[in-house]
Amino acid sequence: MSARNDPLERVRAVTANFFFWQGLRWVPMGMALLVVTGTLGSHTAIPELWQTPLLIAVMVAALAAAAATGRWYDRAYGRVRGIPGVHARRTRTKWLVVYPLLLVALVIDGTLRPPLLLSGLAFAAAIEAYRRSTGGGRRHYIVASAAFLALAFAPAAALVNAGVDGLNLVFGVLGATYMIGGVLDHLELRRVLPGAPDAHDDPMDHTASVS
Repeated sequence: MSARNDPLERVRAVTANFFFWQGLRWVPMGMALLVVTGTLGSHTAIPELWQTPLLIAVMVAALAAAAATGRWYDRAYGRVRGIPGVHARRTRTKWLVVYPLLLVALVIDGTLRPPLLLSGLAFAAAIEAYRRSTGGGRRHYIVASAAFLALAFAPAAALVNAGVDGLNLVFGVLGATYMIGGVLDHLELRRVLPGAPDAHDDPMDHTASVS
């Protein structure tokens, strides 16, 4: 049996990257990004005076909801103590390569307005790198990467204006990726670790109210 199909190896892969499999943490951030999408577009109905306060309030609410979700995961699944240094390479790559490249791509798209959305290409690569470096599996992220790759050609195909509208589309797809990917990550976590002590309190389980 290959390591990919070995249940014990799958559990090890998940627990070694446990934080990143707590998918419901990402749903509030996805919702916040969708609000950003509706707020910053050229066709928004939100007065400019209210845009910044709204964005701040939405981000604060999203962070608070994510923190509360994290506490639920601690209660339901317990905590996994990481091995110091085991993910040092991933951490260095993330901060020294991935995040800077994403930032540069976003700045270029927003200021130079090229006909190709560089941020779409950057997110496509970053999502696949995220999937591989946090335990693999989760084919929905392959779909997300393909969506961002296709999104990169939206300005050239005259589907969206380059600049702010293009970035707005990127943030919208990113928000949907956070929400859909987060829910699917959580369902996969339940499949890999079905014996969580408080799993009957799972917010995704609408049939578990009867003990």
